Amino acid sequence: MASIESASFKIRLRLYYRIVRLSLHLLAGAVLAVVCGAAFVQYRIYQQPLIRWWHRRFCEILNLDVRVHGEPLDQHAMWISNHVSWLDIPVLGAHFPVYFLSKAEVANWPVVGWLARAAGTLFIQRGSGEAGSVEIRLAGHLRAGRNILFFPEGTTTNGEKIKRFFHKLFGAAVKEEVPLQPVLVCYRDEHDDLHPHAPFIGDDLFMDHAIDILKGERMVVDVLVLPSVMPDGRDARKLARDMEAVMLEALGRLQRRDF
Repeated sequence: MASIESASFKIRLRLYYRIVRLSLHLLAGAVLAVVCGAAFVQYRIYQQPLIRWWHRRFCEILNLDVRVHGEPLDQHAMWISNHVSWLDIPVLGAHFPVYFLSKAEVANWPVVGWLARAAGTLFIQRGSGEAGSVEIRLAGHLRAGRNILFFPEGTTTNGEKIKRFFHKLFGAAVKEEVPLQPVLVCYRDEHDDLHPHAPFIGDDLFMDHAIDILKGERMVVDVLVLPSVMPDGRDARKLARDMEAVMLEALGRLQRRDF
């Protein structure tokens, strides 16, 4: 009984310690967004390094051990990734110079939504018919030389498989003739299995899920960077189907650590 109480106390202590650190980090992000926001309009070159620093610190506080395998394309591109959790954004944002396209609900999350908007995140309402207008906005960002990352599954999964890709947003890469840069994320526990608490799916509540992550042990996150792919005359539907097949096969290799 004493050992159980001791373990429970350690978990609570770890949770409170990380909550304090995370609160201070969120506050730092808010201050940076307010103080530097106007400056970023003129000095946008400094925006991405600062965003990546903030995401890296966020991952450290959550005790995420992120390991990147492979090198991304050294030019602007449209990035795509499988989608397991809200953790995907700090994990990928910590290591790659990208702006995210996220579901509209994230914009309403406490603090996080405001910070996401300050970091240049674009939002889309699922099932609202916005894909056409968002495609035009994405094409404009790509034309301006920015890297835009979106999750073509349109929702999160448990990380075991890849859902059917929605094809419409691939039209921006086709229109601008820019390469696609696919990446994959895989969350592992101490036994090297898929982490049971990493997925944010179904009816999960954000605060409950965040607390589970904060009180947990170290989580290993493998990120696999795949070779870039040019549209090469394919339409959006064909390009989406081809990328879905490539990433599904690569996800199996990532889970087996065959990379």
